[in-house]
Amino acid sequence: MPPLHWLDYAIIAGYLLLSLVIGLLAGRRTGAGSEGYFLGGRRLPWWLNGISLAATSFASDTPLVITEMVRGRGLQRLWWLFAGVLALVVAIYVFSRLWRRLEAVTDAEFCELRYDGPAAGVLRAVRAFLSGIVANLITIAWVTLGMGAVLSVVLPVDQWVAIQVAMIVTVAYTVFGGFRSAVLTDLLQFVIALGAMLLFAVIAVHEYGGLSAVLTAVREAPGYGERTLSLLPRFDHANLDLACFLILLTLWWTDTGGHVMQRMSACRTERDAARAMLFFAIWQAVRPWMWAAVALVSIAVFPVMMAPHTDMHAYPLVLDRYLGVGLRGLLVAAFAAAFMSTITTHLNWGASYLVRDGYCRFFRPAAPEREQLLVSRLMTVLLAGAGLLLTPLFGSLTAAWEFLALLPAGFGIISVLRWFWWRVNAWTELSVLAVGLVFAGFDLALRVWAPGAEILGLPWSEWRYELKLLLFTSVAVTVALAVTLRTPPVSREQLRRFNRKVRPGGWWGPVEAGEDLRELPEPVLTRRTALDCLGGLALCLGLTTGIGYGLLLQPGPAVLAFGLAAIGGVQVYRWLKNGRWA
Repeated sequence: MPPLHWLDYAIIAGYLLLSLVIGLLAGRRTGAGSEGYFLGGRRLPWWLNGISLAATSFASDTPLVITEMVRGRGLQRLWWLFAGVLALVVAIYVFSRLWRRLEAVTDAEFCELRYDGPAAGVLRAVRAFLSGIVANLITIAWVTLGMGAVLSVVLPVDQWVAIQVAMIVTVAYTVFGGFRSAVLTDLLQFVIALGAMLLFAVIAVHEYGGLSAVLTAVREAPGYGERTLSLLPRFDHANLDLACFLILLTLWWTDTGGHVMQRMSACRTERDAARAMLFFAIWQAVRPWMWAAVALVSIAVFPVMMAPHTDMHAYPLVLDRYLGVGLRGLLVAAFAAAFMSTITTHLNWGASYLVRDGYCRFFRPAAPEREQLLVSRLMTVLLAGAGLLLTPLFGSLTAAWEFLALLPAGFGIISVLRWFWWRVNAWTELSVLAVGLVFAGFDLALRVWAPGAEILGLPWSEWRYELKLLLFTSVAVTVALAVTLRTPPVSREQLRRFNRKVRPGGWWGPVEAGEDLRELPEPVLTRRTALDCLGGLALCLGLTTGIGYGLLLQPGPAVLAFGLAAIGGVQVYRWLKNGRWA
């Protein structure tokens, strides 16, 4: 790779300096106490929270994963990502409103607002440990691993030195300004990363000879062909692909807790929370195409990857081939922006568990605001250091992602059910988390020490992730429901307090018996919710398929898809305008 020009280094340094200045200036208005540090005083506009969510999901490893998918299974594999958009669409109409009504700082606080007794406190501590430490450190490690893969191709200096510089800048403004610094630097980083990635896609396609030339080369490339360009899912492996897709569609559910919930809680109003989630859902639906375009160029240029490079390196290799002076520096700055926005969020969000659900809950409940801020900043630094130390333990992005994805097996379904069925209790969640932890450890142990071991007649190394998810989730949810029915329900008074505050709707009849429903807020889940969700789904999927068909130079299907998106958009607009908000 040719060395970077001084202009490239100037662009990289300028970006890092600008991020640091914005982060430090934003931090001067951090609110008092841990709530101000982790939610910015609930004063930030919806569009800023929505962009922050988009920037956080824009990790440095994301273009690499998309490129691997397209090169390995074709464009149709992107539907495995779009399956997750369904849960985000439901969150627009349901969970964004519920979290804003709850007014919690972390999703672990839900445990003692919804349940009672000693089990609720234990569950809160367990959730804080799993989310604040385990999940956060794994995420920080795998994002750092992805950044290392990019820098190994595009930067002629030691990749770990470069990562440490970016980490130091990120930690500096995150420690100083907390959530407010994280969100405002997310805005800068999103603009830089999005603008640069779109520019890179246009340059790569143009330099190769245009979209038509790229598509022709892919069709003629050995091992690829028309199959790679098929936009709709193809299920031709004895229905196994279809089964796996349906498994993801059925089981990939969540009540959008974690850092997503943090942004919803930070919005000014319930309507603002829904708007922020709408922005995020649309972004998640359309974002893969700017990377998929470069992935197609990579097939045309590098149909076969030569050692030591793999499909994971195809994206930066294409850009390294076509980008000139200045643009190489912008490339590094864009990946640094994607990396830093994700790291910032996970440091601030992870520290919120350790402080709110650990230190202030169990050790120093009466800690003054100054002490809360000091501990919050200390926890942020400790998380950053631990994440860097953990990074070398993961040999690949896939291994890290699969362990983290199997860890909460079954919890997604229970996390949805707990809002709408009064009978769910703290033991329900504790049991599903325990089973998920056992299964994730079991899977990791087999993959490391006994990959050839046969389970149900098939070597464990040949089990697809989706089939593991089905097996683990089925057992975990069954155990959780059995435990629910064998343990006492939450006290009536605790349930009524929760229902009066949140009013989720669903199966709360026994709790609402005798209540004056006119004094309660409107229920979030109603008979119209499914119809409303169809409008949001039409908007998101219409946009993504329209862009996809446009990329394939098929104007007819693209126009139809955009028409569907327009119909969905009208329905979403009417809902936002006329909905009943608490």
